[in-house]
Amino acid sequence: MIKQLIIFLSLFCFTHVGAQNKTFTLSLYFAINEISSLSNFSRIDSLCASLQTSTCTINILGYADFLNSSAYNKVLSQRRTETIKNYLVKNKGAATLSIAGCKGQGEIFSKDNFSTEGEPVQRRVDLIINQRTSFKKIGTRDNKIQEVASTKETTTTPDNLKNKVLSETKKNPGEKKGIEDLEKGESLAIEGLSFIPGRHILVKSAIPVLEELLNTLKDHSTLKIEIQGHICCLNSEEEDGFDFDTHDRKLSENRAKAIYNYLVRNGIDKDRLTYKGYGHTNPKIKIERSPEDEQVNRRVEIKILEN
Repeated sequence: MIKQLIIFLSLFCFTHVGAQNKTFTLSLYFAINEISSLSNFSRIDSLCASLQTSTCTINILGYADFLNSSAYNKVLSQRRTETIKNYLVKNKGAATLSIAGCKGQGEIFSKDNFSTEGEPVQRRVDLIINQRTSFKKIGTRDNKIQEVASTKETTTTPDNLKNKVLSETKKNPGEKKGIEDLEKGESLAIEGLSFIPGRHILVKSAIPVLEELLNTLKDHSTLKIEIQGHICCLNSEEEDGFDFDTHDRKLSENRAKAIYNYLVRNGIDKDRLTYKGYGHTNPKIKIERSPEDEQVNRRVEIKILEN
């Protein structure tokens, strides 16, 4: 009887272990001729902390800008990759990391712009990370599959773009949905208004979000706001980030100003707008453990000055 029951259950249900793969890139930037960077080591620590339950394969590719000779830049980019590789191997913690490759590419993507500052965006090392997360598949005879992942990822899909832009306020989450309902002094995050790392240029997916903000301000002509820029990835809260476009340390301010300039160019009275950079003083995620956490902090918020 027991044997027959076991056979029946084996026909009805099966379980096996599968895996999900996720690939993403973390870029680490360097100063002119720099090989070792404490800020980059800090970002690697955050990365390793986020990968503790995963098996990962990492390819390390290093680059240099056009400054110096081609031969020098080839060696420089290789030394940058070796420095990052050695730090990863030494400090990977509980994460299971496998280094698949480590290669310096030199100035392959850099073009001489005749600037003594070179091309900061080309002085970098890219960590191309393939993250493998295991899960169990439980199937039945009618082919229904249940996946139980070892890590959970929640995606919020707003009803429409306006609700995405004008999200719940910090003070009264869930109560106020529209900008016309906000009170003086309240702030809200403009979800989806994200920037390219190290730059004050928006990612393409943020353009519709910015257009929706513009339309909302046009619809409510008495509204006055402060545009607040925020950045990620700094250990010190006092300093602002380096902007690869302007070559100054005003990254959060430049991001806020970029939004300000767009709104003014498209018909919003500048007397209704102010802008300010807050650096890394008010992160939404205090300890950034992944590139996704960094992107959340790389943002713009608005504060209601008058309604």
